[in-house]
Amino acid sequence: MFSLNKTGPKLGVDINSETITLIQVEKTKRGIEFVRFAYQPSPINSVREGIIVDPEAVGYTLKEVIQSAGIKIARPLPLLNVAAPGQSVIIRLLPVPTGIPPEELADVVRQEALHHVPFPLEEANLDWSLLPASERTDVDGVQRVDVILAAIQKHIVDSFWHVSDIVGIPLNTISVSSLSTIRALAFAGYGVQEDKLTMSVSVRHDGTDINFLKAGTPLFSRSVVLGMDTLTESIARSLDITVMEARGLAPHIPLLQTSSNDAALTQAAQITRTVLGDISDEIIRSIDFYRSQVGEVEIHEMYVSGPGSIVPQVDRFLQTRLNIPSKIIDPFQNLVNSELIPMNQRAVYALPLGLLVEPAWSPVSTVDLDLNREGPSATLLEGLGPVAGISVVAEETTPWFLPALSVGAAILLGVSGFWAYATQVDIPQKQAQIDRQQAAFDTQKVQLKQLPEIKEATEQLERRKAILENIIKERHPWSQTLETIRIDTPEGVQIRKVVLSQHTLRLEGHATDFKGVSHLAINIEGSHLAPTVEVESASREEDDPRIINFAITAAITPERIVNPANALPGTAPAPGSPNAITSRPQSSKPQFLDFYATWCGPCNALKPHVEAAKRQYGDKIEFVSIDIDDPKNRALVEQYNVHAVPNMFFLGQQGQVLDHMVGFQGRDALMKAMSRLYTVAQNGSSR
Repeated sequence: MFSLNKTGPKLGVDINSETITLIQVEKTKRGIEFVRFAYQPSPINSVREGIIVDPEAVGYTLKEVIQSAGIKIARPLPLLNVAAPGQSVIIRLLPVPTGIPPEELADVVRQEALHHVPFPLEEANLDWSLLPASERTDVDGVQRVDVILAAIQKHIVDSFWHVSDIVGIPLNTISVSSLSTIRALAFAGYGVQEDKLTMSVSVRHDGTDINFLKAGTPLFSRSVVLGMDTLTESIARSLDITVMEARGLAPHIPLLQTSSNDAALTQAAQITRTVLGDISDEIIRSIDFYRSQVGEVEIHEMYVSGPGSIVPQVDRFLQTRLNIPSKIIDPFQNLVNSELIPMNQRAVYALPLGLLVEPAWSPVSTVDLDLNREGPSATLLEGLGPVAGISVVAEETTPWFLPALSVGAAILLGVSGFWAYATQVDIPQKQAQIDRQQAAFDTQKVQLKQLPEIKEATEQLERRKAILENIIKERHPWSQTLETIRIDTPEGVQIRKVVLSQHTLRLEGHATDFKGVSHLAINIEGSHLAPTVEVESASREEDDPRIINFAITAAITPERIVNPANALPGTAPAPGSPNAITSRPQSSKPQFLDFYATWCGPCNALKPHVEAAKRQYGDKIEFVSIDIDDPKNRALVEQYNVHAVPNMFFLGQQGQVLDHMVGFQGRDALMKAMSRLYTVAQNGSSR
């Protein structure tokens, strides 16, 4: 039975830890028109790190949002368009030869996905798209084009389907947060120039999406787990207020002022500058990595969006830190009735607007990946209701059905004669020819599938050869590398696999929270072992959400470890060398330098443990506390390259750095490092 079902309105829904926001736009005679907007606070602890952990609570709240917007759940049913957070999606750019037929391209992409997706493909939803703007000719004369591949775990997709089933309306698409924001930018005319490289920085609640754009096409994408949730939680802890109260301070923070009549706002501004400084550092790392791949390029402009844009003058702050012209966008500027959204709120809702932008609405082609093409897992599908699942709708017989049936029967009689001739004479001859061509095609297809495996095997042999040659020549101090990793691993992080190649380090392991993973990456980069460090993946384990599986990759420079002057940022070279530190607090004893801030919650939590260590080791070790906000300490802060607190240096008698800790890693880690320093003091020598 045939059916011409009319679809209902599409609803762009952004689900995050703070709010559930709904937007509806429609194409009318007046243009693209803004129709509805509604939101409600998210249920407490229902969304964590951007992942829905309580679909029922989210579903019932979304149902209330839809009702408050005046949308009736009736046929034709509305459709839900949602977005998955960037840090939960694996995104890769894969170069492939041009001209591959679609069915072969699907096989090639799935084969490549085996090497890039860190979880089994049967547990993942995939989608990919060609990027025509990336067509080029390689040095070997082969024409290639990039394919953007996105993969997400099915249990995340299932959580959206569960919400859809509770609401009672179908789930249409699942986009990627960063790609949705880019579509909103292109619709409003941002980043559409073909001759200019621009950036999109979307500071969401659970993370920040960083994208390099040219003509609306993402050339490089990265998401980091630093966002408005990080900021509001830090302010709440420091000021001893609720997270909700901390969120209320965000629009009033004097970001570019050094002082304010309101002490709470002044302290909040200090914390905000620290968090935004960390986000700026991640943007700088992304720029450096991109330039290492494509060479030196100029970034003409940076577009700021997301909930982070609510902080006053955040664009000026980033522009000052990065030296890139920056602006807060207005994604609604081309919409009819856009005045219904306050100007200072528009950049906040770029993501849900991008969920509704049709390809024909943009001046350039944008990437439109849908992680819902493969649907939910088979187990969840069995339990879904008739709306979210598959339903059959019976239709009444139309008046023109019988005449059409008679005409169809007459045509069928004429065709049957031709069919008899074709099946008995013509088709058998052509079938034999087709079988021969198919056999040749199958042989070529098998060979094409084997090419990546042969290439990978060859590369592995080359890497092993290079490693063996370096080991034989004793060029790389691998023992020092492993010792540096051991020292820099924070509490709550367990490394289960270390892969070392000639210039690459890869760590895989488990952690109890995402901060531990970030601290490990920061510590390794701070050790000068690896000038470039990237968190390749970090996701909660499906069977036990308390455990986070992660993978970190780094481009290492082992020869730099040989020189103690390069061991850590701000460490002291040997006495008498041109770079020797002369401005540290003078002492004949080993020293413990504790850089802190009065507004720093972790610093205050660490203070009792430092006092306990002082009581135990104070006769042999000199304890020095340094307030980073005191102008008198500015030289020491700059000398030791301190950008985050708490930040602790353990110095030998000659001022050399024996150990270094960043962040509150617990009492055991502090006392272990202090014990090593005490041993040095007793022996009267340094390691």
